[in-house]
Amino acid sequence: MVTYEELLQAQYIKKLEKLEKEKYVLFHHQNYTLDLASAVQFIEAGNAKYAAIAGYYGMLNCTLWYFAKYFNLKISEEQIGVHTNCLIVLQKFVKDERLKDKIMALLEEAKKEFLSFTTLKKDKEDTIPFLLQQGANKRKKYTYYSTEKNLPDNSQQLQEAKNFVENIVKPYISIMEKLQC
Repeated sequence: MVTYEELLQAQYIKKLEKLEKEKYVLFHHQNYTLDLASAVQFIEAGNAKYAAIAGYYGMLNCTLWYFAKYFNLKISEEQIGVHTNCLIVLQKFVKDERLKDKIMALLEEAKKEFLSFTTLKKDKEDTIPFLLQQGANKRKKYTYYSTEKNLPDNSQQLQEAKNFVENIVKPYISIMEKLQC
């Protein structure tokens, strides 16, 4: 797997220019807010597929917003794609000692706020990138055809999408919004 340092060296992760930062941060903030609202609306409309897709993109845009706002980083779509690049950056930053304690406190807070939310038992800070990976996997499940897996019936899909939004998307976004440096 590509490392954070390799992405930096290849400039797939780079510092935002001052002129671009405000627009970039606003763009991703507006997008993750819209994506989350859309996921909820798709559930209400009975559309599990687009609820899962919008929910994941809410997580992705929130991650892009977070790293732009607090670390002045722009994560590129180049090389292995923005999805994997975000995951690599997130995996590196959750190990940062300055963030680790804050992450632990926010994970505990999320357990109280979101009743079905759980964390990993070991290396709890890795829950954050794990949630993003779960989101990517859910989006793929609803987007790409596979002979190895069948989608459940519509009512089960809708319940699955609702659980995804309530137990993964909303806690993830809440944690990222509160994780200030």
